[in-house]
Amino acid sequence: MQHTAFHVSSTGRSRLTARRAGSFSKELIESVRAVSRIEQAAGEHVQLRQSGSQLIGRCPFHSDRTPSFAVSPNKQVFRCHGCGVGGDVFTFVREQAKCSFADAVRLLSQRAGIAVEGFQPSAELSAKVAAIKKERDEEERFERFCNERLDAIGRKYRSLGRAATHAENYLVSGGNDPHIEERAWGAVKRYRDYEARVEREELCDSNVLREEWVRGSYVAA
Repeated sequence: MQHTAFHVSSTGRSRLTARRAGSFSKELIESVRAVSRIEQAAGEHVQLRQSGSQLIGRCPFHSDRTPSFAVSPNKQVFRCHGCGVGGDVFTFVREQAKCSFADAVRLLSQRAGIAVEGFQPSAELSAKVAAIKKERDEEERFERFCNERLDAIGRKYRSLGRAATHAENYLVSGGNDPHIEERAWGAVKRYRDYEARVEREELCDSNVLREEWVRGSYVAA
């Protein structure tokens, strides 16, 4: 894969001598952040592949034999579980180009076609930034919904599983109390039924969860 490396020229560095991060307006920084996708920036240097809601690959910042580098498009952050480096798109550019935050802002603004000097956002840019932020906020809410659903399913699955294990232990022990035996078989059945339901209704499938989210009608775990 051909990489388009982030690079700060000596001229660019001299221009930034007096312009540090604090001299950039918050509006400029947020505009650059909003239009600079972390998966696009990282994808120029890392062969990424989908893994659930994340993209993973080999870390470009250390000798990585296994894919320990993860990018979250929803949260617009990255993290390497090997070397511990992580952050947003500005952090990635700083690490990749070995530059300052101000350099990273300028590099990303140039790529996005945003003029740093005398920055005044156009109505089109402001609308684009607002739409991107709204989309990201929505994705974050959806991700929280998915995590809450999966946690609820996991808790119920474990609870039923523990009860089924105790029930099976009783049944194989040769107990002869008809009332306890009936309850034991009931516990085993509830566990197996729930296991079958999760698979049948695809309760953990991201596409099914997305449909529920869009409809606003949630299926109880």
